[in-house]
Amino acid sequence: MPSVAPGGALVDVALGGICGTDVHLRTGHLSVPLPLAMGHEGVGHIRALGEGLTTDVEGQPLTVGDRVVWANNIPCGSCYECLVLKEPTLCLNRKIYGINRKASDAPHLQGGWAETISLEAGTTIIKLPDTVSFEEVITLGCAGPTAIHGVVENLTIEPGSIVAVQGAGPVGLASAMYAKAMGAAQVIILGGPTSRIEVFRRSFR
Repeated sequence: MPSVAPGGALVDVALGGICGTDVHLRTGHLSVPLPLAMGHEGVGHIRALGEGLTTDVEGQPLTVGDRVVWANNIPCGSCYECLVLKEPTLCLNRKIYGINRKASDAPHLQGGWAETISLEAGTTIIKLPDTVSFEEVITLGCAGPTAIHGVVENLTIEPGSIVAVQGAGPVGLASAMYAKAMGAAQVIILGGPTSRIEVFRRSFR
């Protein structure tokens, strides 16, 4: 077990999501360093807090045992993409858990499929309220943040809007959910399989 770094945390992973990106990594469609502890979606309980880390990104106090979720990457904050474009997801220098962190390099445990993950200083950590289950949070995994960026930050959806979503995968379903939350009167999902469409239909009856 690695020691906890200043500003970081050790988290015992409760659930690790499987993203479409993980499938691409496993089949060799994307380049990754080896050895690799995979998994960039995770939720769990804080095992240890590093010096200086006392609150989550919202200012909520953090203590050992708290239930948390964390962002899967740390952008550099100083490149053209981060500073000028204001698009940290395009940062070429991002540290991404479970994708570009070699497991042979200390602190080794930097993937969400490990039993414990070592989160570095600068990681966005969110304390979960007791009313939200791990299953509910991990369902959104990285599809949730992706849809937030695409739908909430880059579209204007007003009460009464009609929104069409192309694709019924995790990102498509999350996008449809956010569109409804923003007041869309009608959300049309194009795609399949039918089982996913039915899940969304039941959720918004």
